[in-house]
Amino acid sequence: MEIYPVYLMLLIFTILIIRILNGITSENKYQLRYLAYHFIFQIITVINMSLYLSFNLKTPLLIVTTSRVFVYIFFFLFLESIYKNEKTKFKFIYVIPILILISTYSINASGIRLFTFVDKMIIQENIMGFNSLDFIGKDDFFVVFCVNIFLFTYLIFNKSLQILKGDILSDKNKKKISEFLKYYFSLITIVSFSALLVLGLFLLNIKLPIAIILIKLLGIFTVMFLIIKPKILNGIIQIKNSVELDQSLKVLYHKIESLFAQKNYFLNSKYTSATITTQTGIRSELVRKSIKLYSDMSVPMYINSYRINHAVKSIDEGYLKNYSMEALAESVGFSSQENFNRVFKILKHCTPSEYLNSKK
Repeated sequence: MEIYPVYLMLLIFTILIIRILNGITSENKYQLRYLAYHFIFQIITVINMSLYLSFNLKTPLLIVTTSRVFVYIFFFLFLESIYKNEKTKFKFIYVIPILILISTYSINASGIRLFTFVDKMIIQENIMGFNSLDFIGKDDFFVVFCVNIFLFTYLIFNKSLQILKGDILSDKNKKKISEFLKYYFSLITIVSFSALLVLGLFLLNIKLPIAIILIKLLGIFTVMFLIIKPKILNGIIQIKNSVELDQSLKVLYHKIESLFAQKNYFLNSKYTSATITTQTGIRSELVRKSIKLYSDMSVPMYINSYRINHAVKSIDEGYLKNYSMEALAESVGFSSQENFNRVFKILKHCTPSEYLNSKK
């Protein structure tokens, strides 16, 4: 009787992956590809369960556990891509926990163990894709695996808060993400943590058969919910934050412009992108992106453009009648006259002296 729910989950995950792949466009490809990978790795666990129940075949424990970690990694990259509005690169740092997991497996396989709590007399049981007998002699491996899951779950929920509290997405899109997290990831997290708890107790020879059944039912219900309520997944597919980002960045750029127009903070030679972030509350990468998109300048050059305009105004008002060019450079925030001359030439297509002579 257990075989049919497993096949149902396999069918549902396949449908979800097809929906996601069909919904990928140039405007949402960053995040949706990672979400598709997330569900693909979910399938590996389901396939392992179906092979065991149908043919009593077991997928190697290392493959099952690393695939579970990848489930979390790709969901994190999915959220990170929404947060940054660009394809988040799969960095080596994400692989380090998996390498530790593999190393621990090898160490335990050689007979070396730090923890010894797994009961060698436990019976065979498949708990959400994990075969209990595979963990005999792999006590440390089980602990490291749990730490991996807890670590990436924390990173995911932290990134979720950054998205929901940030200023990039509209309230409408924040609601779509919030619903997806609430009705899918939160429930899947409960299933995963409950499965680890029950598995851990089972390894101690404490059997909770009813809990195993409830976990399986919750897992089936969670993925079925995305089919029953297609608007939850469709809402994620419809997020086109490349367009929305442009509008958000435009608002942020006007906020930065307003700051520069009202106060001459930029005349401080130590004024940087970090200072803009402090004064406006806009994240540094958004400061950089908004300025680049709407001024076609880097942040340092954007700041320098205001300094040069202030210098031009000072020259027009006769500043150089009483002060030197070096004093002018220092007064507008440049650390040296050479740098002042160079930037002035770039922005005004003439040197400060040439500009002064043109006014005579």
